[in-house]
Amino acid sequence: MPIGQPWVPGSTCDHLLISLPYLHGPDLEHCPLPGGHARILWTLPVTAAEIEFPRRHGHEALEELFDEAEINPIDPFRASVV
Repeated sequence: MPIGQPWVPGSTCDHLLISLPYLHGPDLEHCPLPGGHARILWTLPVTAAEIEFPRRHGHEALEELFDEAEINPIDPFRASVV
């Protein structure tokens, strides 16, 4: 989802990707609650190129690039993995 401007001034991350918290695995994704459960997703700031990549190669391929690059998901100045 485009956010219309960089996440912070000087950042190349100008989109948000709603995804599973893949860095933390299913223990964070599934949260049991009394009387039910919650599924936790996260909003990851990403670049326009990173948004386009899964449209051609799949979301899992993008996650693999994130893993290979060992991104810091809260670094507003991280380089694009694409």
